[in-house]
Amino acid sequence: MMEAALLTLMFISFLCLSYNLLTVKDRRKSSISVRLEYIKNQDGHNEPADELSLSFKERVIKPMLDNIGKAMMKLAPREMISGLEEKITMAGRPNNWSVRNWLGFQAYLVFGLPALILVLFLQFRIDLKNLALFLPASVLIGLLFPNMVLNSRIRKRQAEVSKTLPDIMDLLTVSVEAGLTFDSALAKVVEKAPGGTLASEFETALQEIKVGKSKKEALYQMADRIGVQDFRSFVGAVIQADQLGVSLGNVLRIQSEQIRQNRKQRISEKAMKAPVKMLIPMVVFIFPSIFIVLLGPVVINLIEMFSK
Repeated sequence: MMEAALLTLMFISFLCLSYNLLTVKDRRKSSISVRLEYIKNQDGHNEPADELSLSFKERVIKPMLDNIGKAMMKLAPREMISGLEEKITMAGRPNNWSVRNWLGFQAYLVFGLPALILVLFLQFRIDLKNLALFLPASVLIGLLFPNMVLNSRIRKRQAEVSKTLPDIMDLLTVSVEAGLTFDSALAKVVEKAPGGTLASEFETALQEIKVGKSKKEALYQMADRIGVQDFRSFVGAVIQADQLGVSLGNVLRIQSEQIRQNRKQRISEKAMKAPVKMLIPMVVFIFPSIFIVLLGPVVINLIEMFSK
């Protein structure tokens, strides 16, 4: 029993460490901060050590996963790589991870978890018959865990966009109705809106338009990166209004009202589903406790009565 508990604890610790490697923020100093530090401490002895200024993850872990990912990309189907590229983009490219890094991390888990299980079994002399259960389970977890993390980030990012989109739309509508062009209104939104996914995506789209990309292409690519249906509808309406010469202010106001209406409908649907979702916890946790409190004394009295 003790060995099984220890095995489970070490297995969970390994997963937590892997998750930390996947999601920890990059603490690498920018080139500007390195130069400023060099100028500040310039005395002939202090020089920026670029290699040593990187974190252990950047110097060791990420290159190792990158090399593993190179080999995995040669084996993975092209459709799988393109689909994973799209999902990583929709997740906001956490820590600038690429498909190669992601495949390397997945391979690290697929091979690392079974190896850890085998070492623990041999170290604590656990019955090897249980390997038939633990090894396939560890491989399955290694395959599914990175996708679970990625899907969780996508859902979190899209939920943030859905929450902030109506307010951003109001600011954009007011800016356009005040006489600004659409590009200037986007710049105003980036300036005034609090930092977040939408403001960051608007800033990226503006930079792409400034370097020569067409407005239509930049907006469609922004909609693909976000992956929210309400935002796709907004982009489609803006592009159509731009092509047909329709008043953009009216289009934005209609889209803003429609987005708010859609959000109210989604909230109503969640509220209607809440009683059904509460039923399972009530049946599993609350009802048994009530039965024990109500029927427990009766059962005890019956046992004592029949025992006499």
